[in-house]
Amino acid sequence: MAVLRMVLALVAVACGGCSLLEVDREMQQARQELVVVAGRLLATDSGRSALVALLDGKGGFVAYRIVAPGEAFYFTQAPGDYQLLAFDDRNGNFALDRDEPRHWLPQARHAPLTVQPDLAERERLAQLNTLDLQVVGDAAPPRLDLRLEVLYREQPRLQRNYLQVVKFTDPRFDDRHIQLGAWQPLSFMREVGYGLYLLAPWDPAKEPIILVHGINASPRDWQALAASLDLTRFQLVLFHYPSGLPLRNSAYMLSIAMRDMLLRLAPRRMHLFAHSMGGLVARRALQFLDENEARRLCLFATLSTPWDGHPSAATGVQRVPFEVPVWRDMAPGSPYLRALFARPLPAHIRQWMLVSYGGNRRLLPEPNDGVVPLASELRSAAQDEAGRLYLVDESHTGILHSRRATALLERALRELPEQGCAD
Repeated sequence: MAVLRMVLALVAVACGGCSLLEVDREMQQARQELVVVAGRLLATDSGRSALVALLDGKGGFVAYRIVAPGEAFYFTQAPGDYQLLAFDDRNGNFALDRDEPRHWLPQARHAPLTVQPDLAERERLAQLNTLDLQVVGDAAPPRLDLRLEVLYREQPRLQRNYLQVVKFTDPRFDDRHIQLGAWQPLSFMREVGYGLYLLAPWDPAKEPIILVHGINASPRDWQALAASLDLTRFQLVLFHYPSGLPLRNSAYMLSIAMRDMLLRLAPRRMHLFAHSMGGLVARRALQFLDENEARRLCLFATLSTPWDGHPSAATGVQRVPFEVPVWRDMAPGSPYLRALFARPLPAHIRQWMLVSYGGNRRLLPEPNDGVVPLASELRSAAQDEAGRLYLVDESHTGILHSRRATALLERALRELPEQGCAD
């Protein structure tokens, strides 16, 4: 992709009126065609997270979440009749057994979709359905088996998109789908959907590194850098998301995917690399993990991340009469950006920041890396948490092909202790 892709994605004049009309139309369509089934899981006796399944009106499986005690959960679906069935999977077999605490709501409540709900609206949604796990008290709930082999049979999309082996040449990573995700994210969700892919069959002896791409991009951006990593030790995992949706949506789905990997595959530890806007998605996803889940996340490395947003996003919000969710999130001072550092990440997580400063362009506040102002990459709160911070003389996308950046990431991995995350 061209170096100017973030500017093209953020500046109204550059992206053209048709794209803006498309994303605005899709957001209006989402409000008309989708509802939110949401709720909150009360504290559990075991203190463990619960499996929360969304079922259709006849008890057929639709989707599921792993939800920590006290946490809110969300499902976005077409209007219809839905049920909720939650349980504490005591024996870890991913199936509801007779003696396991559970809560079945045969008639789950839902609400109209709000594209970017504020904190008060999210709290209101969380009160729609309250789940309180008990061993007795329910009528006989539907059978529920969330083993992966069962879900693959029942959900073709899941079989294609979750923990399946792909190549960087996969057509889902082509430019057509990149543009679809940026300007027609609802269409992207219908055609492609969120993805968490492997580059090789899962090896329990290896440590997964999740790679998160940036705006107007795809996992293919990581191809050059991935070729330099030690694949005898590390398992590369690709997170694929539409960059036109609200960042919180993608952060939530990434956190759900990480939770599922930790629960199903039980890696001893895990790492997260993110480029550009992907760093904003990845950090929020880490904040969504509970203490036990975050304990196995060891290294968080970001490259060229605009921690303080982008001035072009603010210009777009102010001057363009269309709804573009990512502009709102990327505008400096947005609620999303403020939330990123409202609380620090756990102290054991090693945070490495690689900051690009080459490719300076006069169209942007100077100095910049050709796409992102250096001041945004060097947000004070991000610097304060970083264990290591390196300036790399590369452009915004050139850093992904940089020998210096690759060497730094290899060093970060070599310096990990043999056990655990902290020295």
